[in-house]
Amino acid sequence: MDLGSGVVCPEEERNMKRSGGQGAGRPPLAPSWRVTNSPGQVVVEVLLILPIFMLIIFAIMEIGHLAFRTILIHHAAYEVARIGSLTAKPDIASPGCRPPSLNAERMRRVGRKIFPVDARVDVRGPIATLEDPQEGCLNYDVEVTIAQRVPLVFPMTGLILGKPIGSRFRPIAGTVRMPIERPLFK
Repeated sequence: MDLGSGVVCPEEERNMKRSGGQGAGRPPLAPSWRVTNSPGQVVVEVLLILPIFMLIIFAIMEIGHLAFRTILIHHAAYEVARIGSLTAKPDIASPGCRPPSLNAERMRRVGRKIFPVDARVDVRGPIATLEDPQEGCLNYDVEVTIAQRVPLVFPMTGLILGKPIGSRFRPIAGTVRMPIERPLFK
C-alpha cells in the first residue's frame, strides 16, 4: 500500500479481504528483501561511535580538571599578592609620599612553596594608582602572576585541549592585582 496516495495494490486488497479487513489500521510490513539488524552490524556501529563518545566524555572531565586548576592558580596568586600587600614597607618610616618597597623574593618563595614544580611566579610593583584624598599621596598596587603548564590527565584530550594542539599540557596563568596597605601617618 502506498501511504502517500492511499492507492491499494490488488495483492494487498486480496489479503485484506481474507483477513476480514483486520490489516487496514496497521502499518505495512517491511518488504521481505529488507535486511534486519544483525549482531555484526551493531558491533560495527558501536565501534564507530565509541571513540567519539569517549572523547566527548573525557573532554568534559578534562575541562572540569582544568577549571579546578585555574581556580587553584588564581587563589595562590591572591595569597601571594596578599602577603606582598601586607608586608610592603615604606622606604622611610615617617610621614611622606614615598613609594613602598616590596619583598619580591619572599613573595616568590611563598609562590614556589604553593606550586613547587613547573610554576613561574612574577611579581610586579609597586604600581602607582589613584591619589588618596585623605593623605594627599598616591596609592600603590602589587600585581602577581602565577603561570603553570598543567598536564592533561585524560586520554585523547590533548587532541582538543592541548596547547599546542596534540600536546599533553595546557598553560594556565592567573593574575591578581591588590592594593598595598599603608599606615596613615597624619
